[in-house]
Amino acid sequence: MANGHNPNACPEHNPGRATGVVHSPSLAISPNLDFLRAVAVLLVYFFHLFITTSNKPPDDLGQFGVLLFFVHTSLVLMFSLERIERKGQPLFSTFYLRRLFRIYPLSIVCVSLIILFQLPRAPWWPWAQPDVSTILANLLLYTEFTYKPVVTSVLWSLPYEVAMYAVLPFCYLAGKAYGMRGILALWGLAVVGGIIQPHISGRLALAQFAPCFIAGVACYFLGYGVRRRPLPFWGWPLILLAAAGMQALGTYYEHEQVSRWVLCLMIGLTAPFFAELNQPMLNKGTELIARYSFGIYLTHLHAQWGALVVLKDQPAAVRYSVLIALSIGLPVALYHLVEAPMIRLGARLAASLSTTSAPVLRPASSTRPLPVPAEAAQYDKAPQPTRSRAGQASPSRPTKAAPASAR
Repeated sequence: MANGHNPNACPEHNPGRATGVVHSPSLAISPNLDFLRAVAVLLVYFFHLFITTSNKPPDDLGQFGVLLFFVHTSLVLMFSLERIERKGQPLFSTFYLRRLFRIYPLSIVCVSLIILFQLPRAPWWPWAQPDVSTILANLLLYTEFTYKPVVTSVLWSLPYEVAMYAVLPFCYLAGKAYGMRGILALWGLAVVGGIIQPHISGRLALAQFAPCFIAGVACYFLGYGVRRRPLPFWGWPLILLAAAGMQALGTYYEHEQVSRWVLCLMIGLTAPFFAELNQPMLNKGTELIARYSFGIYLTHLHAQWGALVVLKDQPAAVRYSVLIALSIGLPVALYHLVEAPMIRLGARLAASLSTTSAPVLRPASSTRPLPVPAEAAQYDKAPQPTRSRAGQASPSRPTKAAPASAR
């Protein structure tokens, strides 16, 4: 990979090289990751709000938000795998256990409440009584693989995300072994799989989104958080706008699959080069939205239904006041009552797993703290070592660190 570094020093050319680890006294957050996640969930929120208010937006709007989620998720989970490995914990069991407690508790609570109170699938989609197999598929998040209907429209993406959890540790190990070239080759294979999948089985529709997830893996191994960032932040939103335009063109010319694979890769390959967002108010706003984003994603349809459908005969001021209250109150309450406690429980259970005794080989380290998204920072406050990665040599000069977490 041509990156301006000495090829002999690059772990991609010398994957077996191992050196010591430099410890940093604090974690750092990545405002750009919070920005990406906030944009993703807001796109989905307003896409559904437009439909609820009878203003049909382009279908691309909501799907683009989900694609951003996929890229963001796989990138963030590469950092999670790195931290697990560096602590000497079992890589696979620790990762899977923490992900189980991250996604399932809140999803199960929301699905259970929808079924218990017979809430509609969406504001425009009335309740339909599910059978036992459909309820189980929704609770365990395998609806897309058994052709079972979801009880809430946003749930369609979670089975794909859960399925990718099984694959991401292998992507991480592949990237360590073969560097950026290996990840790009993996992305190419995923594209081939996406092309041939419709001719094999509809149950394998995960293949349509695998290149989107691998784009986030590519972002990690390209050096997100450790390489020099020569471009100003404002170029990052422009890249996202260009990606959205690419999807719109792909849909117009009936090449939707290819366009979403390419736009996700474009986002992953450019993200490491943009300076972090440094506007305190905007930073704080995106951090809060990112923290509560999973709850926003799961509850916003019923917040919109309760405010704009159930109260449709009330004055607009009442309806939209209730909408704001529910859109904020539901995810915040569920985060503190369900999501955060279960994340902490998962972390404690994972920490209790037996640690590995063999030393872990690491590439040459830089003196950069790890970028950690806001949603994860508060659960992992111990001092973290810093590093370069396989496929990414140490920067030739120090780079500007992201703001240290105050929590």
